[in-house]
Amino acid sequence: MAFTFNENAHVLWVDFEANGQRLADPHEQERLISRAVDAGITHVVIDAKIPFGMTTYPSAYSGHVADWSNGWFTSWEKRDFLKEMTTLAKQNGLIVWANVNVFSEGTTLSKDGNAYDHPDWHVQFYSDAVASESNAAEYSDADTIFVNPINPDVMNQELNIIREVATYDIDGVVLDRCRYPNIYGDFSALSRQTFERYIGEKITTWPQDIMTLGADKSVQFGPYFAKWIEWRALNIKQFVQKARDVVKASGLTFANYTGSWYPLYFHEGVNWASETYKADYEWASETYGVSGLAEQLDVMMTGCYYPEVTISEARAHNRPADWYSVEGAIDLSLDVIQNATPYIGGLFLKDYTDQPEQFQRAIAMCKQKSRGVMLFDTIYLEQYGWWDVLKAALK
Repeated sequence: MAFTFNENAHVLWVDFEANGQRLADPHEQERLISRAVDAGITHVVIDAKIPFGMTTYPSAYSGHVADWSNGWFTSWEKRDFLKEMTTLAKQNGLIVWANVNVFSEGTTLSKDGNAYDHPDWHVQFYSDAVASESNAAEYSDADTIFVNPINPDVMNQELNIIREVATYDIDGVVLDRCRYPNIYGDFSALSRQTFERYIGEKITTWPQDIMTLGADKSVQFGPYFAKWIEWRALNIKQFVQKARDVVKASGLTFANYTGSWYPLYFHEGVNWASETYKADYEWASETYGVSGLAEQLDVMMTGCYYPEVTISEARAHNRPADWYSVEGAIDLSLDVIQNATPYIGGLFLKDYTDQPEQFQRAIAMCKQKSRGVMLFDTIYLEQYGWWDVLKAALK
């Protein structure tokens, strides 16, 4: 059953890769949920599909985390993390959202994931020069393999996973990594053909008419760049619409997580703004608003992942812009979303290592300016011993 949105949601993320070994012990599950309730948490996000394509529950469409060749999670063999954690959380009055990492389907480190069974799914990068360091695509040392969002088999795969997840006794589904990896992908023949149909023209010089790369792999815009950016973002929106239909058919809340750095997020091919928002940037087409997806969501969370809490702190530390702070990131997110959907600011707890007071200030900023706070991730509360710090902040 879908829940009525809490105007002061305290959302705790439970990442499987970080917490799965510890939470294989039922006593640790009980301890976590008990501490979360005591601290004032209202919602938990439970991983259903991790960034490497495996599911935390038995799936007809994906391998199970217990089968990961690194052997880290064999204690979950023939078990269902999603069900165990959801059952316990709901017994204790928590609202449960299941998280699905959408277009990430493998890991280059252990060579596991659906991407290795389906090499034709892989994102194709602009050139070999960027592919070697962009296969992961998220940050320089990541090992995630992304797949092409417009490949029909990929879309069916992800929708089938979401459909399975929606059968659980949960309150909502969160999409994460529902995006392209970065600005360098996807440049496959499928993407070229589909883009040419979108603009009604043939690209004569591919991919240079989209963009060229400088010696430092920086991007110089070609004549079709802005339209390309619009098309990529529209691809993601159209998938989100399909996913929404699946989730809403089960009466569940439909949520999305994204980074808050909107002026740069065109790299990932996502326009998480309202359709009414005018993106006044050199990379944006006049019709970029057609790709805005905020209206498709029941709730949006953005990661305001900065150690500086206030705009004044960001300026004092010579940050490039005001939105390199929790306050500025929330302000930007609110402006971009334009009240199209409820919004929750998110924090990365590692930003506040050894700074519990700054962590509490960041929570207060999210609660003051958004519909609550999202906390990533549970593991840092454990490592830092911050449950009492969190409890004090959430009062």
